[in-house]
Amino acid sequence: MAKKKKKEGTFFKIMRVLTLFVMGLVVAVIIALSQINLEALRGDVLSVLQDATGLPVEIDGAVSWKLSLRPQIELNQVRIPNAAWARHKDAFSAEKIDVRLDLISLFQDRPTIQNIKIYDASICIEQNDKGEFSIAPKIKDASSEAAATPGAVGPTDFPFVDPGLGGLEVQNLDIDILGAEYSLDGFQIRYMPRTDTREYSGWIKSNADVFPFILSFSKYNAERRVYPVRIAFATGGDALIANVALEGTSKAPIDFIIKGDIPDTTALGNIFNLNLTQMPAVKVNISGGYDWQKLSLRNSSIKVRGNTLAFSGVVDWSGKMPNITATLESKSINLLELFPDLYGRPWVRPDRELNVFHDIPLFGAEFLKFNLDLHVLLDNFIVYRDFNLRDVDATVTVNNGHGRVDAAVKIADGPVRAAANVDIDADGRMYVQMGGQGRGIVIGTLLNQIHIDNFISDLPVDFETYVEANGTNLSELMQTVTGPVRVYSSAPGYAHSALVANMYGTDFLTTLRHSIQDLFRSEKKYNQIKISCVSVNTKLRDGLIETQNGVAVETNAINVRLAGSLDLGDEDIQLALTTVPVRGLKLSLTGNVVNSIEITGNLAEPTIQISGAAVAGKVASATGIGLLLAPFTGGIGLVAGAGVGLLAGDLLENWLADDNPCETALERGAPRRRDDPQWMDTSVTELVNNILNNNSIGG
Repeated sequence: MAKKKKKEGTFFKIMRVLTLFVMGLVVAVIIALSQINLEALRGDVLSVLQDATGLPVEIDGAVSWKLSLRPQIELNQVRIPNAAWARHKDAFSAEKIDVRLDLISLFQDRPTIQNIKIYDASICIEQNDKGEFSIAPKIKDASSEAAATPGAVGPTDFPFVDPGLGGLEVQNLDIDILGAEYSLDGFQIRYMPRTDTREYSGWIKSNADVFPFILSFSKYNAERRVYPVRIAFATGGDALIANVALEGTSKAPIDFIIKGDIPDTTALGNIFNLNLTQMPAVKVNISGGYDWQKLSLRNSSIKVRGNTLAFSGVVDWSGKMPNITATLESKSINLLELFPDLYGRPWVRPDRELNVFHDIPLFGAEFLKFNLDLHVLLDNFIVYRDFNLRDVDATVTVNNGHGRVDAAVKIADGPVRAAANVDIDADGRMYVQMGGQGRGIVIGTLLNQIHIDNFISDLPVDFETYVEANGTNLSELMQTVTGPVRVYSSAPGYAHSALVANMYGTDFLTTLRHSIQDLFRSEKKYNQIKISCVSVNTKLRDGLIETQNGVAVETNAINVRLAGSLDLGDEDIQLALTTVPVRGLKLSLTGNVVNSIEITGNLAEPTIQISGAAVAGKVASATGIGLLLAPFTGGIGLVAGAGVGLLAGDLLENWLADDNPCETALERGAPRRRDDPQWMDTSVTELVNNILNNNSIGG
């Protein structure tokens, strides 16, 4: 018992000693803190911030202190002034900054900042005509510090001097860098002590998304003469991993490889204030290098649902103007797989007049800011449903405001070539000469690819066109577009029952079946009518197409003619599509033997007037013309029972008397006018060959 009491007495003695020691220590700390010159400490903290950032930090507001075992300072209205010529007064400003200091450092010559927390900050960096930035930090790097150290030889272990910060956090950050604006809800970075590396971890917050990251610096690699850096950025799925080599002297990332997944491109784009379209997970594999003047990408690719796009190129800023060289290649790209919501979104009509070309910029002024050499190679580019462009080979060059485009592609089994010359003036107005030709494009194949079945089979067509135009936006371009357009069939095709019923009425098919011998092909009797030819021959004049005899379709039973005008500049359409029976064909039809579809009004939202109740019922159905036009228009108004009001009386008589409307279209469909430019007297074939071969064209 006595022994137990002796042990308790010893314990309490020790505790009393410890208590007195701690109390004495606390009193000593309080006395020491009371001796600190707070005004001098304010200057010391400001000096530390200036040295850590290399910038002229200023504190305009109040400074409050919270002295404890974890001393804190609250700095109000902190800013870094911009250059005198800048439009914005400050390069950096923050309403409040909380700074936590190391307690022991308060009793030394210079305090040590452990953590900084910044609230409601903004950054604005500008550049003048001389290429000077409105703010430039003067940070001591590790090599300069090593050079000032006696006995130091060679590069230091790490590429920069450790600022001594334990962590930095920012809440609500607005950024304006050279006019590009960004915003973040916040980010944080903290130092993680390691033996052989410098490691930092943190997160970036954008809206409700938080993206963690780790940044690790390894020691200098003398053999490669680089500083190895590893960055891991998690966006969900496999993290983006970047292995970077910083050049030993310039610290430029001369070699890097980035691999990983981006499950949500929209969320990632929000970090950089980019409105990226939602798409499936993206797998990236990017390699290259950057030496402060030139960015090189090599053997890089992105992959989405089996669609792989390989790319390489160089962006060179060493000259007066950036030079961009790039090559894009892919075996197969399916647009719908890349952007699943591209065609599936329900369309809601806006509360305004609809338009097609209005307010669509051409970005001419932007093309004056760089030179470009782009080469695109796509084996198979699926655009819509099964409609694809095969063997795409396109080049685009821009040099000091002069551009050239050459493209070759196969569409619906037919080869197509196109070319354009573009000149851009100082105001960004684009002057365009463009031409193209196609051979053997099969209309039946094209319709099947977009899932319009039982309308037309076969019917290969050729086309040639050459136009000139100018403008700063697409609407202005359409107001000036001028040149000839020719389309003609190179072999016959067949109109199937669905198309005939939609164009002429179901009773017409019944009449044909019993009135005309051998009209249909014997192997598919009653199912299709032979289309002998198709011809389109017209001219654009300042965006206006006017035709009376320039469009025709011939079959054994009916001919289809089109007359009227299409104004691309004013986006107005006044066209009559009319079916007339072949002369000498005796038909007993209920109703009119001439059916007409009149399309009038706004190009984006036309009104369709139809003669004949049978046709009107078909067009209004899901399989009629409404289905064909709906994807290209905002809406369609249907008026049944209309006549042929757009057609002059003698024109209709001439049509009924014309046995060869396709021949008429090619010969007399696009007559010359007195005010046509001289180059329009040249044949369209010669004009197209000149632009494809990059020969000069007068006018």
